[in-house]
Amino acid sequence: MSSDIDINSNESEGAFNEFIEDTLTELIDEIISNGDIDQRGSDVIIEMDEMKPPTFVYENQGGGAGQGAGQGPGSGGGKLKFSVPLKMLMDAISKRLRLPNLLKLGDGKIKEISYEFKTFGTSGVLLDRRRTFKRALKASVGLGIYDPENGDYDVQIRKKDKRFKLPERVEKPKFRAVVFYMGDISYSTMGERLELEKRVVNFIHYWLDYNYGEDNVDHRFFVHDSTAYEVLPEDFYNVSNAGGTEAAGVFELVNQIARNEYDPQTTNYYAFYFGDGELFETDASKIITLLDEEMKSIFNRIGVVEVKPSHYSHLRKMIVQKFGHDPIIKVGELKNKNTIIEIIKTLFSENASHQPDLIK
Repeated sequence: MSSDIDINSNESEGAFNEFIEDTLTELIDEIISNGDIDQRGSDVIIEMDEMKPPTFVYENQGGGAGQGAGQGPGSGGGKLKFSVPLKMLMDAISKRLRLPNLLKLGDGKIKEISYEFKTFGTSGVLLDRRRTFKRALKASVGLGIYDPENGDYDVQIRKKDKRFKLPERVEKPKFRAVVFYMGDISYSTMGERLELEKRVVNFIHYWLDYNYGEDNVDHRFFVHDSTAYEVLPEDFYNVSNAGGTEAAGVFELVNQIARNEYDPQTTNYYAFYFGDGELFETDASKIITLLDEEMKSIFNRIGVVEVKPSHYSHLRKMIVQKFGHDPIIKVGELKNKNTIIEIIKTLFSENASHQPDLIK
């Protein structure tokens, strides 16, 4: 006779992890649109609502089958939390959204020059006391002047015993890629707008780290109202504005930093702008000129994302007219959670069909 066996989260964890691995690709849309993702080292912690975890059937001691009442880790309180390797998640996203791997071009940022004491010589300015003493002690033992058994404790340091630390020039590439996040703080980034923007920015962060390696990507954040300036990542969504708006300034600032602080020959550049699209025509025209004459020639990808746009956008219209099928410059409207996946495809797909072809 069979009976039900209560299975807690820990006991069902192995089977639950297999379930996640088998169905991860099918969960991608829901994870991107509604899941909360938090990176912990090489893994990511994903928390989701409204996902029905599986129940598991186990054989009881009497030989019958019992259905576990537990539903896998983290299922209490109407939320489901689980962890997967970041690479596994990004592989599944790439497969599900058909995103191409990004080109890993160049050696990185302008190389950092440092000097490390990797070699040792018989002359120099920085004496290696430990190596010198060891050689002198060995020689003194051989000469018989260091003989503790007979009360002789002299250690003679000769010129040929001295060893000096020699600096060796080391050149290391700092970054293989740099990504500039630009945000318009002249419009309200509260509520749903803030949530939508965060989701796309977080995905870009994970995606570039996945392609280039976490330690090989420099993430930098900029905001603007009537002026533009760089902020810390944690302040990107929490900066108060002083009124007015001029977006061209933030593009100019990013372009200057890209050229002055990095080597265009060895750096992979990415830039993503978030705003509501409410810019003056002259402002939008300056941005188009800057994109065409300056930034397009060195950037791998430039994305303009209009978050919950409510009015006619000069910038979107001009980008579609000028760069309608351009492989580098992309523009899209992030209207709600249901459009997040389409925005991601627009920003990273090599297929120009994701670029809007209608001027609204």
